[in-house]
Amino acid sequence: MRALGYFRARPEAGRGSLLEQEQAFLRFCQEQGYEPLSTFVDLQPKEKGDYPEYRRLLEYLRGEPRGFLVVVVQDLGQLGDSPREQLNSLLQVEQLGARVVCMDREIAEPMAAALEAWSRKRDAEGRSRKVKEAMRLKAIRGEGLGKPAFGYRIGANRRFEIMPQEAAIVQLIYRLYLENNLGLRRIARYLNEQNITTRRGGRWSMVSIYDILRNRTYLGTYSRFGMRVAGSHPPLVSADMFRQVQERLSARPKPTGFARASSFLLSGLVYCGYCGNRMIGVSRHQSWTRRRDGQQTRAQYRYYQCQSRTNQSICGYHTHRAEELEAEVIAELRALGDLRASGQSGPPEREKAAERALLGSKLKALERRLRHHLDQAASGAISLQQLRSLHQEMDAERRHLEQRLALLDARAQEEASLKRERQHLEGALNRLRNSWETLSHKDRRELLKMVTDRITVYDDRIEVALRF
Repeated sequence: MRALGYFRARPEAGRGSLLEQEQAFLRFCQEQGYEPLSTFVDLQPKEKGDYPEYRRLLEYLRGEPRGFLVVVVQDLGQLGDSPREQLNSLLQVEQLGARVVCMDREIAEPMAAALEAWSRKRDAEGRSRKVKEAMRLKAIRGEGLGKPAFGYRIGANRRFEIMPQEAAIVQLIYRLYLENNLGLRRIARYLNEQNITTRRGGRWSMVSIYDILRNRTYLGTYSRFGMRVAGSHPPLVSADMFRQVQERLSARPKPTGFARASSFLLSGLVYCGYCGNRMIGVSRHQSWTRRRDGQQTRAQYRYYQCQSRTNQSICGYHTHRAEELEAEVIAELRALGDLRASGQSGPPEREKAAERALLGSKLKALERRLRHHLDQAASGAISLQQLRSLHQEMDAERRHLEQRLALLDARAQEEASLKRERQHLEGALNRLRNSWETLSHKDRRELLKMVTDRITVYDDRIEVALRF
């Protein structure tokens, strides 16, 4: 009998290091008389359910002759985080002509153990739903659940009641922030200097002050399980004060200072049309004395010149006055038409959304069918052989649907990316057309870098390549 080892690297689950798991696999094979062929190891997944080595294991099984092959795992937890995932993995391996063997001696029949775990989980979920529903009903009635916010306590009727001493501190914090214009750090310092402590007798911090200023409980609103029950208890601050505090907390600080502007608007963007090298900005200062009155005169000349000519004395003498070239580039960009119509479109969005929704609903229906069949197998209504046959059909259908959905998603991501780029570019061009004169030199530079990829300059024309 040949054996493949499959491990998931989860030391926190008490399974030991990868080396220890592989050594245990080799010892197990020796004890059972198995011939070890290979091992497959999945590290902690970046996304839930992303196990590339498990997929590679399945591909390996598809290419192997059926029979006389086992997949050895430490325990069922190596095949999934839930009984449903474990059962799905067990059935997938069996459909490819292999069977799963656990090194854990207590799991003699992995399929039966996984079905039993599934049955227990379903029973526990039923009890959990009842508990959550009871808690939701209490929340709807405004009854406090868990620890109340600072300033309140849970009264005899299970509703929040005001604790006068704490409530006064909450109101003081709001006044200090809004009326005295103190920041979070200064409020915390003030309370600590006045020996005003938190509920547990500790010192105040910026975080605790921020949490109080953001807490809607002080409006008399109880929030739990995604629901908000207004007027469930007495408020500590008015709605107007709370709104003003939120606006101030959300306000972005104004920038201070300005970066020094670059002297040449097109630096790094313009290229010589004859040699392909960059063109650089050159400034020349000249001074002279006028003969008629002896007055000293100074002037500055700014232009772009081919870098090959400047640094290597090759290429021609291709120079352009900075002001004229910059004006020509801006005029060229302003003359561009609407870019939104330039993108090629596939099927209408409504059709693609409908197809995606249909595939998603089919996958959900498959998941419901699988759960139903697992319930049937756990209760003995169908045999394991019937479950295997049903799962084989559903697994093939699921893989087909997932492939179609993945293809749709890949196309949608590509189209969305292109659309965002077009919209971003069109927005930048509109800003260039409508607000150019009001922009600072730095903002003009940033805008040009957003819009243009390359500006090729010839003696008689320019060619502007956009970033799209």
